[in-house]
Amino acid sequence: MILAIIGAGRIGLAVKKLLKNDFEIKICDTRVPAETTGISGIDFIDASDQKMLSSYLDYSDVVLSAVNYKFSKDIVQLALKKGKHYVDLTEDVETTKWIQEFTTQEQTVSIIPQCGLAPGAINIIGGHLASQFEKPVSLKLRVGALPLYSANRMSYYLSWNTAGLLNEYVNMCDAIVNRKRTKVKPLEGVEKIIIDGTEYEAFNTSGGVGTLTDTYWLKINELDYKTIRYPGHVDYLHFMFEDLGLKERIDLANDIFNQNVPTTTDDVVIFFAKATGYNNGDLTEKNWVCKIYGKDGMTAIERATASGVAEVL
Repeated sequence: MILAIIGAGRIGLAVKKLLKNDFEIKICDTRVPAETTGISGIDFIDASDQKMLSSYLDYSDVVLSAVNYKFSKDIVQLALKKGKHYVDLTEDVETTKWIQEFTTQEQTVSIIPQCGLAPGAINIIGGHLASQFEKPVSLKLRVGALPLYSANRMSYYLSWNTAGLLNEYVNMCDAIVNRKRTKVKPLEGVEKIIIDGTEYEAFNTSGGVGTLTDTYWLKINELDYKTIRYPGHVDYLHFMFEDLGLKERIDLANDIFNQNVPTTTDDVVIFFAKATGYNNGDLTEKNWVCKIYGKDGMTAIERATASGVAEVL
């Protein structure tokens, strides 16, 4: 079976590494070969060029979109037209809704968006916890991709795609409150979490809940997703996006982050999922907590995200 990976960034290359013994893999990127020095086997394909991309997908069975979510609509349309299975990593809610609506007709292939870390792995874990109750009451999903070491005021360095990061910070967030599906504001609902003696903060961000609000609507009282950061981080985000108005100038915010916030490969990914519910009339809780570190030449965020989508593939 041939897997075509669109996007030779950190996650695309990590997926290739994990699945090298399971698929015949080809991988492409928009960058010229000079920018991928030392990385072999990358084809030059412009994801915005429909003719070029269409030809590239001809010789494949499965397509993984590991590029910016803005290309997802075009890629999934081509995949469906050509009868290819489609998987992506997008956290963008509107893009996912569009894919759901576009693929409602009868089809012979699998279309599986949101297979990254959050949404993706955390939703599978959360759904598993909630399924262990006769009557689930609440499900809280928390994930953080954090630097192991920090020495700036935000206590944060970049470990993954900036556009995806900022998208989570500015869009409304799906949740279930009092058994009703609703939208809550990003960067709100700040709470304290202590894991292994270390204090963190968590706050609302968009996309991470995936489609669980559809799954558990009218079946659960409370369900939400929040991003984990070191204490005080959210205050700087409020300053940037609200006080300075960068919420309305997201391209500028993206440039500021990329030019001034260093990228780190010393990172950790934290999973924290808590479900409560009734079994035999007793209210109990179940937790799933995990820290993932870099290993085997991959950073924590690469391992966590690539492993999640690799398992789906």
